[in-house]
Amino acid sequence: MSSPQTETVLFDLDGTLVDNFEAIHRCYDDVMRLMGLPGVTLEQVKRAVGGSASVTIVKLAGEANAPTALRMFREHFPSVMFHGLRPYPGCREILVSLRARGVRTAVYTNKDDACTRAILARLGIDALVDGIFGTNVHPWRKPQPEFTRYVLDSMRASPDRTIMVGDSPFDIAAARNGGLAGVHCVTTGSHAAEELAAHGPDGIHADLASLGRAALGLG
Repeated sequence: MSSPQTETVLFDLDGTLVDNFEAIHRCYDDVMRLMGLPGVTLEQVKRAVGGSASVTIVKLAGEANAPTALRMFREHFPSVMFHGLRPYPGCREILVSLRARGVRTAVYTNKDDACTRAILARLGIDALVDGIFGTNVHPWRKPQPEFTRYVLDSMRASPDRTIMVGDSPFDIAAARNGGLAGVHCVTTGSHAAEELAAHGPDGIHADLASLGRAALGLG
């Protein structure tokens, strides 16, 4: 269970707060086929994501094709990013409950910052968090400690009173590299409980509601 002194909670986006995998898969598959490469399945995409598009594209398209594929992905994604988009059950409730307790929250993701803000606005979640931090507006990616420090500084948050909530080893590493008080994972995203356990998070939960009860003391 997290410390009662927790003042800030940083949430990953894809696989944690929202399900955007249909759009992500559609975009990668479209790009691969346009380039004359084999299409990719939803499962292949879910296994490859987490380290930002620049990392994922190498896994799917190969090093030689990555620069062109990444450019095409970034150009194409805004036109499909709302496809199948939905918040996970408990998303709004956990953010509202934390705010009611005076706990500040932020979205901390390797997704492009502009797309992150558009998705949160589309779902009406942007007004429920105190900060939004995506990529391509600075040089960092999770799990680089510089990114975590930037988020903490921007939030005026103390690392020993901040926890991370995510769905992948990148989130666990970001929390550890940034010296956060703790990190909890949900299995709604790209990794199963057994895979997450190998990276030593402080807790693994089936969904946001379970996490809220067990790790944050929410009803």
